[in-house]
Amino acid sequence: MLPIRYTAQRGARSFYSWNIPTNTPRVALDDGSLLIHRKAPTPTPVQVFRSESQLPPLARPNKVERPHRALTPAEVREAQTLRHNDPDSWCVEYLAERYNTSAEEIMEKVKAPKIRKEFLVEREVEQFERLGISKKKAIIERIRRKSLW
Repeated sequence: MLPIRYTAQRGARSFYSWNIPTNTPRVALDDGSLLIHRKAPTPTPVQVFRSESQLPPLARPNKVERPHRALTPAEVREAQTLRHNDPDSWCVEYLAERYNTSAEEIMEKVKAPKIRKEFLVEREVEQFERLGISKKKAIIERIRRKSLW
């Protein structure tokens, strides 16, 4: 094993040791190189929670999971009427909340009117046309790559 000697001198700073504090211990090796010791950071104490009541509040609350309850035929007809008359106000989420069921159940039973679907397609085309050439190119490339899956 090579003998290691500690040096008290501080040499010129190199690219790798420029921002290291001057009081950081260094060891000069036999080949003339300098070994810099960095102290390991002290671990922060871990806080252990015994129950959920001790936990801090959620940063982003979870979405409300509604039951997958089957709609009655009368509820389906009423939801279809609401959705057909005002599809902007009665979106899937609001209908699911009103009938206390899941969004999947609403999407399965209550379809959006054809006019609404056409409006959404037109709006998407308008948004695409407003994009710059590089964004358009990226979107087209993503579609092309996805088709190769």
